[in-house]
Amino acid sequence: MKPKCAEISIQNFPAEIGEQKQSLLISKLSMLFNNLMNDNGLDILDVHVHAKYPNDTKTMMEGNGTQNAEKSESEKKALFLVQDPHFDFTQLILEDETIKELDYFVKSESVNDRVFNEWGLKKIEPFPKLALNFHGSSGTGKTMAAHALANRMGKKIILASYAEIESKYHGDGPKNVKKLFAFASENNAVLFIDEADSLLSRRLTNVTQGSEQAINSMRSQLLIEIERFNGIVVFATNLAENYDGAFVTRIKSIKFNKPTQELRKKLWESMLLDTLPLNPDVDTEKLSAVEDVCGRDIKNAIIRTAQKTAIENFHDITHSVLEESIKDIIKSNQGITGDGPSPGKVDNRVLGNKIRNALRRKKKCPYR
Repeated sequence: MKPKCAEISIQNFPAEIGEQKQSLLISKLSMLFNNLMNDNGLDILDVHVHAKYPNDTKTMMEGNGTQNAEKSESEKKALFLVQDPHFDFTQLILEDETIKELDYFVKSESVNDRVFNEWGLKKIEPFPKLALNFHGSSGTGKTMAAHALANRMGKKIILASYAEIESKYHGDGPKNVKKLFAFASENNAVLFIDEADSLLSRRLTNVTQGSEQAINSMRSQLLIEIERFNGIVVFATNLAENYDGAFVTRIKSIKFNKPTQELRKKLWESMLLDTLPLNPDVDTEKLSAVEDVCGRDIKNAIIRTAQKTAIENFHDITHSVLEESIKDIIKSNQGITGDGPSPGKVDNRVLGNKIRNALRRKKKCPYR
């Protein structure tokens, strides 16, 4: 019986979107197609993804030559910065259980010397670490919680994302992963990695291209670094279902849910500052009744309303304008994301059905 197979070609991304964003998109596309293959019974899925760079593709991807090597090194020096945390625990408005979990991990870090050195557990875990995974919808406070965690521990924080770790120079991704963890150790800082689904997702199978090999190498290097890291690393994602099982067993997860009405009320109250020219008609109880919003949406609604008030030279900020702003943001979010299911296995199955239907229409599918 011949294996089921399909060939997909995607090429000529506009150079204007930039090489880093192209690399991120290529990785996410590769991850999606690999999930399609696993979820929909495709033995072979021949995917060709080509980026259109302004200069010679081979030179940009492989980084041959002294000039590119020098540029790569100078770029990498500016990739990662250590900074003071911007938020503390008093600013977190989350579910009580989430706050308790965060506080527990802070306390667990404070007793490591007794547990691993005095009580001897370093014999079975030579690299004591705290590897956390913050997962949940965008805008639910994951980044703020990482800052608060670092603040409570009295540490600085290093912010990184997949786009900063990945490189257009072939083979630099794994090196950047290694440098990033070393930089965090040197500075005794909390390492926060956003867009973690691109890094921690299942490693690609049926690898045929250099870009796919680079992605797998980077993920393998990340596994090595997590295993021997002796510090605090926090990953954040809204697509945790795509994680590789090898990563899942090495990290502790905390779910960040969208705020309840009670929490939404607290968020409105905390961000409607006393310095704002608020009309007495502003009612946070009514504003909190608007559903399907997160803390970031509320913040953006307040900023948008304040800007409109200033531009129009209104006397003060009214309830009606605040409510209009938050509802406009909800409509805008729905227009971008759609009303359907969130990205993940459900979408993969829909796409998988389309691929299977296309395959049935073909008279034959040659095995390569």
